[in-house]
Amino acid sequence: MNPLSVVLQLAVVLFAVVIHETSHGYAAFLLGDPTAKLSGRLTLNPIHHIDPIGTIVLPLFLALFHMPIFGWAKPVPVNPSRFKDWRRDMMLVALAGPGSNIVLGVISGLALYFLKTLSPGAVVPAIRFLQGGGGLPPLSLLMVIFIYSFLINFFLAIFNLLPIPPLDGSRILAWILPRKLLPEYYKLERYGILILFLLIYLDSYVGIFRALASPIYHLLTRILV
Repeated sequence: MNPLSVVLQLAVVLFAVVIHETSHGYAAFLLGDPTAKLSGRLTLNPIHHIDPIGTIVLPLFLALFHMPIFGWAKPVPVNPSRFKDWRRDMMLVALAGPGSNIVLGVISGLALYFLKTLSPGAVVPAIRFLQGGGGLPPLSLLMVIFIYSFLINFFLAIFNLLPIPPLDGSRILAWILPRKLLPEYYKLERYGILILFLLIYLDSYVGIFRALASPIYHLLTRILV
């Protein structure tokens, strides 16, 4: 893979996961929990959010092996006892992360559309670069960044909405499940990382994540373009 492509994708992932975690913290703050703010996590400074495995090693590994790029940052601290309705508010805090990625994806898609309209000549070099070629003029480079941002942010949103603890989707499902089932459900959290890495491994053979993301990509592309 082109080294510039890897660098661009890693930069987009870093920005996306920082926005994701900051959105969790800000949502918690609005709902009455200042823990993230007091911990210095309501900041866009990536140094405060980087997780060595989820933010650097995993995205780099996926990029090098031509797999869908995603990752995570250090989770922001949240104290559910500060909420008025902890189940509902935890669900809202969880939704804030994927929601921020969807907003970034939509903005990237719209920017890509307007850039394509204003400078149609930038399209061919951008496509050539994505196919492994070189020679990337400034406007084409910007177009490639928006393409990566569009795809990566929507993929991050889809990935984080999977109902596997500790992903955001598990907090949303916990709001729906009967209370008596919650203790057993949360026991899965100790195996969550193992399950995720198993899915990543299987994806290299059967394309689980690509199969989940592909219909949504096509739908969003039709809506935006």
